[in-house]
Amino acid sequence: MLDWTDRHCRYFLRLLSRNTLLYTEMVTTGAIIHGKGDYLAYSEEEHPVALQLGGSDPAALAQWCKAGRSARI
Repeated sequence: MLDWTDRHCRYFLRLLSRNTLLYTEMVTTGAIIHGKGDYLAYSEEEHPVALQLGGSDPAALAQWCKAGRSARI
């Protein structure tokens, strides 16, 4: 849910359920590279959370998958 499941939404949803797997909003690799948001910032209270990436450049997707893993997503 692009522009909807941001940190605030996930925090609220986590209050409703401690066990549900939450998803980030879909973020394209271009938005991460050229955007001003910190898409890889997550609090421990949000976990478990899955990072959703989109794009057509396999190298860029691989780069951001590694960055997501480093951010413990």
